Amino acid sequence: MKETSKTMDFFLKLKLESLAWSFRRLHCPVDDDALVLEVGSGGNPYFRSNVLIDAYLDTRERHYAKLISDRPTVLGFVENLPFKDDSFDFVIASHVLEHSKDPEKFLNEIQRVSKAGYIEVPDAFFERLACYLDHRLEITDIDNKLMIRKKKGFVQDEEVEKLFANKVKSVFGKIVSQHPFKFNVRYYWSKGSGGIKYKVVNPEYEFDWESPHTEQVQRKSTLIATIKTNILMLVRKFLSQNERNKRIKLDELIMCPNCQSSSFEKNNTQSIICKKCTTSYEIIANEIIKFN
Repeated sequence: MKETSKTMDFFLKLKLESLAWSFRRLHCPVDDDALVLEVGSGGNPYFRSNVLIDAYLDTRERHYAKLISDRPTVLGFVENLPFKDDSFDFVIASHVLEHSKDPEKFLNEIQRVSKAGYIEVPDAFFERLACYLDHRLEITDIDNKLMIRKKKGFVQDEEVEKLFANKVKSVFGKIVSQHPFKFNVRYYWSKGSGGIKYKVVNPEYEFDWESPHTEQVQRKSTLIATIKTNILMLVRKFLSQNERNKRIKLDELIMCPNCQSSSFEKNNTQSIICKKCTTSYEIIANEIIKFN
């Protein structure tokens, strides 16, 4: 499975790493007829994904970015995916695994529903310095194996965090933007090559901390930000499989996360009911089914 596109390779040869990085979202090593799921899709889904799932309509975990639901979308948790076994050919999990309290279940679930996939996360060294409020895991890759550590607080090492904040933090963002491949993990896997190889180094640890509460800050929309958003919407319109996505039937893919039945009936325009366990799932705007 090729991890970079020809465009990415071109910019990497020119040592323009940040440009190569920006084109990674256009690279999905699957055929045009492959069915692609994106978990934790948030406010900027990959162009190639056909079905989206996110845990929240609105959350600090993605800086309150508006959820994009321009193709079949459901709400639910990756640790308990509401999809049948092997429903998808490929699954994208970009900057979502690090939020999980149960990495084993997360990884098992994406392997259950898909034949192959791509995982992208901040590298453990980056995570140790940046101390993201809502990240639960530190992850790095060694010899094509994900090494996962459950964080014992959103700040793992207070001394390192203070030293970092003293001088380096003010210029660190620029360093990361110049060398994004060094500060992030990109991991491709397939069932044919043995699935996801990983190790949780402290599996016995049970989370006993919650991220500190912060007030929601309303970000002012600048002219440049508005232009970028509109350009992205336009690009997404032309590069996504829009016509195909409209024809996808979610009822052929979904499964009750409560009892694993795939038999539903539509109660009305506002909910579906599992015929086996009678759990009702609300349908909200844009036909989004709430499995969470």
